[in-house]
Amino acid sequence: MSSNIFSTAEQAIRVFLIDEHRILLDSLTFRMNQETGLSVVGTSESTEEALPIILEEQPDILIIDIALSNGGTFELCQEIKNQNLPTRICFLTNHLVNIFIEQALRLEAHGFLLKHDPLQNLLDAIPRIMRGEQVFSEEIQQRLKYNRQSKKYTIDAPHNLKKLTTRQIEVLRQLARGKSVKEVAKDMHLSTKSIDSHKYRIMHKLGIHDRVELARFAIREGLLLP
Repeated sequence: MSSNIFSTAEQAIRVFLIDEHRILLDSLTFRMNQETGLSVVGTSESTEEALPIILEEQPDILIIDIALSNGGTFELCQEIKNQNLPTRICFLTNHLVNIFIEQALRLEAHGFLLKHDPLQNLLDAIPRIMRGEQVFSEEIQQRLKYNRQSKKYTIDAPHNLKKLTTRQIEVLRQLARGKSVKEVAKDMHLSTKSIDSHKYRIMHKLGIHDRVELARFAIREGLLLP
């Protein structure tokens, strides 16, 4: 039954879901479509497949896993911003990692929730996001500080990845998974020369000298599950 947390007087909030696990997509779709004033307009297991649909549908909210194994999460979100779409972004993930939180803040995401939170937390967050609020899981909120002057949140904890760009972090994640430069270039739709350049800059910035050490670093920083 619907919990009636949405106003029936307003147009239905249109949601798009991206996650690698079909059972989660199907479960969330079924549950959300039971809510008054909420409609799932599409789902996808990859960002590449999702992008043209999002550009066409222009959903009100995109709910997306922050750490898809094939990557592309932040590139997709950046493209949404570049296209000036009205779509607001809410990350839903298992990864409680400072650099991911920071990247979400860089993108001015409206939500960062954890999958082990109650489902009702996500349902409650949606109308708040539509009102322009930023909504975080309690565990995320504890890592943030709010600047009243700039009216922005920042991560209140040091980490070793601040010096990397968003794209470099994605390249690092893919390389640390054991992919070749050619495979990463194909997956990220970049040239091998560009990936080689990113790889060099990443290792230089981090003071890392080989792929094994790079993988260990990525695991230690929470970019990959061990």
